[in-house]
Amino acid sequence: MTEIELLGPPYDGRAVANCILGISEELRIPLTQMKLLKILYFAHGWFLAAHRQPLVTQPFEAWEYGPVVRVVRDALRDFGREAVSGRIEYFDLKTGEIFEFPSNLEKPHREFVEKIFLSYCHYDGWKLSEITHERGSPWDKIWNSAEPIGRLALRIDNKEIQRYFEGMVDRFSFSH
Repeated sequence: MTEIELLGPPYDGRAVANCILGISEELRIPLTQMKLLKILYFAHGWFLAAHRQPLVTQPFEAWEYGPVVRVVRDALRDFGREAVSGRIEYFDLKTGEIFEFPSNLEKPHREFVEKIFLSYCHYDGWKLSEITHERGSPWDKIWNSAEPIGRLALRIDNKEIQRYFEGMVDRFSFSH
């Protein structure tokens, strides 16, 4: 098997998504792709606020139902509205084989992601989407901009995400 190196944050979004899928499997809490994508966004946002560095390498984009990491969404698209039943895989160009994308986050980062998961897992994907649509959120500022900036593949700046989550600290209580 070809090994994809993960040396610490930021991690590939597929690695973090597979970590979240592992946690959901351990706790027997099914995840739709929408719920997974939103928990991934919340983990990234809280990580930015707590550590001042991104958890996820790829940018989040403003899509109709909230922030999305495109490569994660593309990998999960076939699940539609059904629970994700498996892990994200990748095609190794050297061997021609397909492997599960490794989710070997460093232990403190996995524990951080698990805390975020536990904070949001009781909401469904639609409620999580609604939370990302809150007035003044990074998604809202781009999606509902008065300026004609388009609507598809709009990148959400990490600085905006960080500022937003730093401002939310008083609204949610969990230890970093």
